[in-house]
Amino acid sequence: VSQTPQRQTHISLNGRGVPVNILQQWGWPKLPLTGDGNIQLTASGDIQANVPLKPTVSGQLHAVNAAKQQVTQTMNAGIVSSGEVTSTEPVR
Repeated sequence: VSQTPQRQTHISLNGRGVPVNILQQWGWPKLPLTGDGNIQLTASGDIQANVPLKPTVSGQLHAVNAAKQQVTQTMNAGIVSSGEVTSTEPVR
């Protein structure tokens, strides 16, 4: 029996009609949006014994609230870049 020293892990999470800041409970920074909406998170990282996980994690979070405001944030090496809030409403 053998075990590899590290394991590559991927996660994909979709939420519909959920509080847009629900991932804050799991350590994701607060989004510049409020209310309920749809979220999509994809992330990957390496799990190793006695090694911090956070520096290995990269991913992306996209959220749209009921007011049609949206934001996309990217995580590289465990650091989240703040995304700019935009509107999905057509310009008139």
